[in-house]
Amino acid sequence: MVIISSEALDKIKARIASHKVWGIRLLLLPAGCNGWKWELKYEDNPSENGDEIFYGMLAVDPQTLSIVDKIEIDYKEKGLQEEFVIRTPTATAECGCGESFTI
Repeated sequence: MVIISSEALDKIKARIASHKVWGIRLLLLPAGCNGWKWELKYEDNPSENGDEIFYGMLAVDPQTLSIVDKIEIDYKEKGLQEEFVIRTPTATAECGCGESFTI
């Protein structure tokens, strides 16, 4: 299950429109000192290999959903800094810099 806040949903829609793509893909990648990190990338077409589609514009592959069962995406602005924040409620640890997590 993927939950996207209204702020993140609005920002994703705007970025998809400006890049003229189908949507975005959420990837779970091995990385960092704790094992895993999230990455968002633009997607021209969702895969026909069983991707699950959320909100009509977010593709997530079945392997990711078999590892992580709940994902929360938010969008935060603080001063000049803005970013998507992806939370993994089932994570058991995070590295000190916040770049990776353990599940």
